[in-house]
This record gives sequence, C-alpha cells and structure tokens, in this order.
Amino acid sequence: MALSPTHRASSTAALPRYAELHCLSNFTFLRGASHPHELVERADALGYSALALTDECSVSGVVRAHMAARTKRLKLIVGAEFRLACGLKLAALAIDRGGYGRLCRLITRARRAAVKGDYTLTRAELEAAAPEGCFILWLPGPRIEAGEARWLAERFPGKLRIAVELLRGGEDGARLAELTSLGAGLGIPLLASGDVHMHVRARRRLQDALTAIRLNIPIAEVGSQLYPNGERYLREPERLTRLYPPALLEAAAELADGCRFSLDELRYEYPREIVPPGETPEGYLRRLAFDGAGRRWPGGIPRSEHLGLEHELALIGELGYEPYFLTVYDVVAFARSRGILCQGRGSAANSRVCYCLGVTSVDPQRGAA
Repeated sequence: MALSPTHRASSTAALPRYAELHCLSNFTFLRGASHPHELVERADALGYSALALTDECSVSGVVRAHMAARTKRLKLIVGAEFRLACGLKLAALAIDRGGYGRLCRLITRARRAAVKGDYTLTRAELEAAAPEGCFILWLPGPRIEAGEARWLAERFPGKLRIAVELLRGGEDGARLAELTSLGAGLGIPLLASGDVHMHVRARRRLQDALTAIRLNIPIAEVGSQLYPNGERYLREPERLTRLYPPALLEAAAELADGCRFSLDELRYEYPREIVPPGETPEGYLRRLAFDGAGRRWPGGIPRSEHLGLEHELALIGELGYEPYFLTVYDVVAFARSRGILCQGRGSAANSRVCYCLGVTSVDPQRGAA
C-alpha cells in the first residue's frame, strides 16, 4: 500500500535519510520480480532520497525507471551489477556523463565476450576497462573475502564503498562487526544496502518461481537454493533503522548525492568519422550533393534543380540534420561498395539531396509528375 505524501512526511521526519543503491528489476531476467516503474514508485512513496537501478550487466531498465521518476521527488541513479569470473561481485554507479559512458562500454565488453544472453568479466578485463567516473560498491558474499576488498581499493581509490546488506539471516550482528573491522583496517567507508529484488514483500512467491525457472528445478525441489526469507524488498525506513546504524543509512544517501548523472543529459551523437578531417558537416554535405548533381545531370544542372538543392540544403541546415544525411549516405555507400542491394526510404527519401547522394534512385520531380 502506497503511503500518502502527508503520511510519508510525518512518518519519516525523525528518521535518517536513505537511498537504495543495489536494486534489480525484472530486466535482470529471472532474478528481479518487479518492473522498474514499480520500484521507483515504491521507493518514492517510502520517502527514499534516491534509488539506484543496478540490473546485472545491463542498463536496459533505466529508461522506464527514468520516465517513472520524472514526476517524483526521488532521484534515480544509473548503475549495473557485475559478478566476475572469480566470484567477486560489485555494482558500479554512474557519477557523471563520462562515468555513464564508461559503464556502458564495460557492459558491452562483458556481453561481447560471451554467448547471447550471458556475459563474462575477469579481473584483468575490469582493470582494462575500469569504469572511471563511477562509484564502486563491493558486494561481499556469504563468506567475506578481505582480498577482494583490498584488490578493489587499490584500483578504485576514493570511489570504493563496502555495501553492508543485513537481510535477517541470523548472523547480521557478526557480519556487521566483521565488515566494520575490515573497512576500518583498509580505510574503506561502509554504507547500508538491500540487495533489492522486488518492490514489496508480496512478490516473494513470484521471485521464488523465477528462481526455480532459472535453475530449471521444480519449485518444490529448489529448497535451500531459494532465498531464506522475503527481505530483499524496498524496506520501510522504520524497519531499516532497527537493522542498521544511522550512520550507514546516511552514508548511502550521501553517496547518492554525489551521483549527478541523469538520462536527460543524453542526446544522439552521430559518428565523427562521417566527416573528413578539416571539413564541416555542412560543407561536406553540400559538396557531396552538388558532386552527385553533376553526375545526375552531366549536361549541366538545371536552374530549377540548383535552386531546389539550395532550398533543401538551407532547410537541412536550419534543422541541424546534416549528420543524419551523411550517416545514411555512409551506410548506403558502404552497402553498394560490397554489392549489397539497398534502397533509401522514408519521409526524407523524396528529396533532391537524397537523389543526388545516391541514397535514392528515382528523380523526385519525375515521381511527383
């Protein structure tokens, strides 16, 4: 049940701020049991300051999460979870536009190294494609390996945090004490995190079913391979304060404050190599268009066609579409150089510029007649 804004404000006024920084949606296939928008809406209703969507080696769900967060006070953070071939597990959170780009390159590298639907990432590959511009959360396994934290701390100085995930497994006190001691010894700050797989506890049955499907085992036989309880949901702030020291909750919110990237910053960027060095998109497109016009009308470009080309190029310039036309020209030229049959189509195809570039083969004036 969603809390009303009034209830939310009054019920959380005396509570520490909190941001969930490790959260999977159903875009982590057969692991996450909630849609991105459900996670965003629930986190906002609970009064969280931020939510990081960290699907496994993927940012596929962030667009839907971003659209849901646009009307909320909640801050959305883009991240991804990774499990290395050696078993080390971490999450990377984009701090800025550069960090987002490097995060995406790391995902691409890991996906391309494996069969479709899977990924692989070694320590050497993580070092080679280190996601600079990201905060790194070390996600310790059931058995805490100090060597993992030490290795990450050396490679991500100042950016590494230890995610303390207390999930009421019976050893929370001992785990907190061990991680606190380890963090103090290595100089790595700690923060609270929830390993979230669902927006509400009621999704546990679905999450169990997904686990059974993923393991290809009848659900009645999965047994201890299921999570022991339903704690991997977006927990109420009051519940969190009973489990975590306030400083760890505040540390999560403070790290979220340092993440400045938003999908609103992204714009489509055309490849730079479509324009030769020393030329501008405007000048290059004009040269290609008139060179092509000379081939279309070897006896001389008719005045009406010359004026028509000038008009179209001026309109393209007003809209800033030169890179688009050059990209299409580049694709078509490559295809034809390899003997691949292709034909430009769409609303821009019925233009003199496309005809002169060779993107289309029918004179638009003849087609109009």
